[in-house]
Amino acid sequence: MKERFIQWLTSLSAKYMALFALLVAVPAIGTAAYLLDSSYQDNKDALIHVQEAKAQALADTVTQSLSAIVDRLGSLSGEGLPQNDLEDVLRPLLLTEPTPRDVFYVDGRARSVINVGASGGGGAPQLTRAEFEAARNGAFFSEVTAPSEFVDPVVVIATAESYGAGVVGERMYADFFQQLIRGLHFGKRGYAYAVDSRGRAMTLPPTAPVGASEATSALPNLGLTRFPQVRKALGSDAGSGSASGRTFGERKVLTAWAAVDPTGWRVFIEQPESAAFAPLRGKIWRTALLLAAFVGAGILLSLFLARRLVRPIKRMQVAAERIGAGAYDERVELERRDELGALADTLNGMAASLHDLITGLEEKVAQRTRELELASKHKNEFLANMSHELRTPLNAIVGFSQVMKQKLFGEVNEKQEEYLDDILSSADHLLSLINDILDLSKVEAGQVELEVGTFSLREALERGIVMVREKATKDGVAMKLELDSSVDLIDGDERRVRQVVFNLLSNAVKFTPEGGSVDITTARNDGDVRIAVKDTGPGIAAEDRERIFEEFQQATIADGLRPEGTGLGLALSRRLVELHGGRISVESALGSGSTFTFTLPLGSS
Repeated sequence: MKERFIQWLTSLSAKYMALFALLVAVPAIGTAAYLLDSSYQDNKDALIHVQEAKAQALADTVTQSLSAIVDRLGSLSGEGLPQNDLEDVLRPLLLTEPTPRDVFYVDGRARSVINVGASGGGGAPQLTRAEFEAARNGAFFSEVTAPSEFVDPVVVIATAESYGAGVVGERMYADFFQQLIRGLHFGKRGYAYAVDSRGRAMTLPPTAPVGASEATSALPNLGLTRFPQVRKALGSDAGSGSASGRTFGERKVLTAWAAVDPTGWRVFIEQPESAAFAPLRGKIWRTALLLAAFVGAGILLSLFLARRLVRPIKRMQVAAERIGAGAYDERVELERRDELGALADTLNGMAASLHDLITGLEEKVAQRTRELELASKHKNEFLANMSHELRTPLNAIVGFSQVMKQKLFGEVNEKQEEYLDDILSSADHLLSLINDILDLSKVEAGQVELEVGTFSLREALERGIVMVREKATKDGVAMKLELDSSVDLIDGDERRVRQVVFNLLSNAVKFTPEGGSVDITTARNDGDVRIAVKDTGPGIAAEDRERIFEEFQQATIADGLRPEGTGLGLALSRRLVELHGGRISVESALGSGSTFTFTLPLGSS
């Protein structure tokens, strides 16, 4: 499975699909990424602009509310009134919205005169001279304070009375901000809160811990400057702005803020980034799905085109393989008008030309084979006739020479007897040559049929030694026979095996100098019997070891001379051994003798 997958990855189809998908996907992904990034920035800027507008509108609402409170307070006057009448003047302010905690009056010498409203909590506030002067000059807005740990945090608002030198003021609960934003919508999961000029919470965001939101008396001590958006807002001279920040629980939020003039307070509108960018993320997902569908469609189209391109190529590949295997009539039927169709036509034309060429070559080979067979037949007939014609006078020469040598018709002198020996030796040599030529021609013509039978290998080797012993003794060459006791009876043509043994022994005796030796050994080897003839002759050069097994070829001896003989004995021996299913080889080195080895199957014996 893995190999098939790797093979597919390296195929033309996979490469074509990858290239097509790359050409489609890269521009599509790049364009989509650019559009998404631009859309993201545009949507983010638009969202921030909307949030800033909401924050400014909220700050304007707070400013208007504070202005209304200041106008309401500035419409009253308490200078010179008895305390009871002054209380009657101030008490209606407790019924206004947003509802104050209490209302107070400070005379022209900055002394607290009366405090109307919630009881306890430390009485009327004490204004410093600077705070009093600020109220006389317009309006005074305090920071968030808690009169005591049992009283909710408040802010003090004071302004000059309508006539007189005193100041009328009220203490508002710090959470009056919640009354102002009640019913306002700040987006999905959005909220608003406010801090004073020192970053202390006037009202807490809903993300504050439960304990902090319940302990409202802790508001003045709950600084929100830990958050980067609050620090940025307090440190900015601008009237509004935006920032990415975090809130309780380290959750990321998108923040817009605006300043409340002239208090120095800041109002914040925040929305979790997950909620603020949820529509944009949905748009990104939809774009990604469309992009994936587009790329998938491109891949499917590339697969279709790749199959349409590769299938004809595969058909031509199969056809080429069949033509290479010999099916020269194979053709590719491809109905296309493009380059592939032209290639198929060219392949068909090549196959037709190759078919004609091969057919012509086969006819020429058949004709040449018939001619060679005829020539071989004529050669064999010639050799057979010549052998017969040569044997007849040779036999007569040998017969008459032997009769004369036996002195059946009279005495012969010593010189005549020497000539008779030469005549007999030459006749025997010529008869042996004729027999070898005839046997070799029969083997090459396939006319030799082995007369296979079971015979004793020992006896065949001993007879071979007997046939060459006279010459070996005359030349001073020792003969030695070492037989494997487990090998005796084998299956084969005894006469042909004896012919091989005689050829090898006669060559070994002929090339072994006086005082040398010829050893014959047998051994069993993997179902075969190995017969080795080793001599102590001059050896055979490396370049001659294969050549000597060819017809009319002999090894070169000393001084570049060639030995006596026809060069047919080893060639005939190799043919006869191979007819038995065996092998023949030689191991030799100059000056170290030679070892001729041939093997014969043991057979059932």
